[in-house]
Amino acid sequence: MIALREESSFVARVREAFAPGGLLSRASHFEYREEQQRMAEAVARALEEERPLVVEAGTGVGKSLGYLLPAVLWAKDQRKKAVISTHTINLQEQLLHKDLPILQKLLPVEFEAVLLKGRQNYLCTRRLERAVENAKDLFNSTEQSEIERLRDWASRTRDGTLSDLSVEPEGAVWEQVCSEPHVCTPKTCGPDSRCFYQAARRRVVAADVVVVNHTLFFNYLALAAAGETGEGNGFLFPNDFVIFDEAHTLEQVAARQIGIGVSQYGLRAALLRLYNPKSRKGLFTVMRDSDGVKRVSDLVDRAEAFFGAVAQRTPQAGAREFRVRQPDFVEDTLTGGLKELLGAMSDGARRTTDEGLKGELQEMAGRIRDAREGIAAFLGQTAEDHVYWIERTGRTGQFVSLNAAPVDIAAHLRPLLFSG
Repeated sequence: MIALREESSFVARVREAFAPGGLLSRASHFEYREEQQRMAEAVARALEEERPLVVEAGTGVGKSLGYLLPAVLWAKDQRKKAVISTHTINLQEQLLHKDLPILQKLLPVEFEAVLLKGRQNYLCTRRLERAVENAKDLFNSTEQSEIERLRDWASRTRDGTLSDLSVEPEGAVWEQVCSEPHVCTPKTCGPDSRCFYQAARRRVVAADVVVVNHTLFFNYLALAAAGETGEGNGFLFPNDFVIFDEAHTLEQVAARQIGIGVSQYGLRAALLRLYNPKSRKGLFTVMRDSDGVKRVSDLVDRAEAFFGAVAQRTPQAGAREFRVRQPDFVEDTLTGGLKELLGAMSDGARRTTDEGLKGELQEMAGRIRDAREGIAAFLGQTAEDHVYWIERTGRTGQFVSLNAAPVDIAAHLRPLLFSG
């Protein structure tokens, strides 16, 4: 005789919620869908048995509520955190402003749901104060006006994110005031500060449901795998579980985050934050570091020449992506100078007694170190299981980036997502 699996009370509770006359029937415009009910039961079983589940549901099934209801109940029952990862902003808004509020009205348990954006979307008020203090050494006259506008906005905004600004500031200005890992920490921006990112993190820690996008999820996951987040025992948070919606985009997004990516624009922006030869503004101006000024001025030109040589090896028209199969396809004229700059920055960080300046130097050193290592890895092509390509970026393709990603992304995702 074949023994039938006994249905748990949790699965039964989820099934009944989606039944005709069940809990969800009290929602306006609700109609019973057998596919939605079966999906919700499958999600409930997977959560209870702690096993992966892949679900494909057609249009009109109501898949968002199909996974949200069991996820919320399981998170509350087990004191876990539900992480919901999506690809598009539209779906995030639907979850936060439509589906989750429905459940907050109907479910017999109270729960908190929040959206976590990438930290560079948030204003750090401590960095804003420092930027205002050093405005003459950091910004030209137009940028100084933007800083004053941001200071006024900071006193009125509720969430301190870019989306709350009617007009976005120049990237060079926002990068001087947004949250960054080495300069915006619980220690430097404690509970008594008005730092919007740290406030958002506190809301996330207290929440039962956290909505993120795929890019942020895999960025955090890669940091956790490298031991840089200290979260332990979970994906993004201790004792959490994750549900991916719009999962057909995961492979592409994960490959970007796990692989190599060095952009001409990004490296140039990092160097110009240290010192801009045209405006004579930057971090080294604040520090009165003449040696740093000379090094960066030289490296700005060398970086342009290096990426110019890369661009010359790509077709000028047609596709924006070009496969590279030959190691050292251009001469490495850049990583040596970047290494010397990193040494000088390390010396500067040791000399200064200003913790804010030290944090800024460490943040920029991390970006330059990543770029240097990425360029070396791309030119050397030492990872045989990776594919390497150049991509033209910018509206007119005026910049280039060096990229590499694993051929078999599954082999990298398996230990990160399914090892537990």
